[in-house]
Amino acid sequence: MKRQNLYYIVACVILILANLYIREYSKEILIPPSQAIKGFPVELKGFIGKEAFPSYKNFHDPAADEWILRIYTKKGEYFPIRLFLGYWKSQNEEKRIAPPRNTDNRWEYYWIKDRSFLLGSKTVNLKEFLNERDNEKELVYYCYIIDGKIISNEYYLRFLNMFNSLLYNRSNTALLRISAPVTDKWSVKKVEAYEEDFIKKILPLLLEYV
Repeated sequence: MKRQNLYYIVACVILILANLYIREYSKEILIPPSQAIKGFPVELKGFIGKEAFPSYKNFHDPAADEWILRIYTKKGEYFPIRLFLGYWKSQNEEKRIAPPRNTDNRWEYYWIKDRSFLLGSKTVNLKEFLNERDNEKELVYYCYIIDGKIISNEYYLRFLNMFNSLLYNRSNTALLRISAPVTDKWSVKKVEAYEEDFIKKILPLLLEYV
């Protein structure tokens, strides 16, 4: 048997045993957020929010243990920014974070890319994509927050969740999704600047909650 095939078999056996251990012998710990998500500020440095409710126009993941769905506007303006912040105390097959670019009601993303933001002395990445449905468009940013890290890569998120499950019996994670409509008056570049100004204001505060 080739050595490469032997390594593959050993790796598969280890993964199977780890999966059986997690399913049969371990019970994940429920980790609450640092502060209640509902307490996330309604007023944010020039922006004021109001509670929204899940509908076909809103992204909302009901698997989250705690969540807020709000519409923020800048003082004196009426252009809406929709914010969803969800927190999972733990995850399993029935209750797991889904990538927010996968939505129902005929919404489909047109393109997706990484965007970098400076948070203190560190650079963090968020995903940006343009969502479309018929004549409607929205520009969306999202990221995950786990162990105090802001990440945008789903594969890295899965790795960290598996690592935490194996070593610490926990898989708590938060998801942030921010969106705003793209219209004739509000081009993609104009909406980008508007949303990114909002994101830079809330990212440091988010880490105090999740």
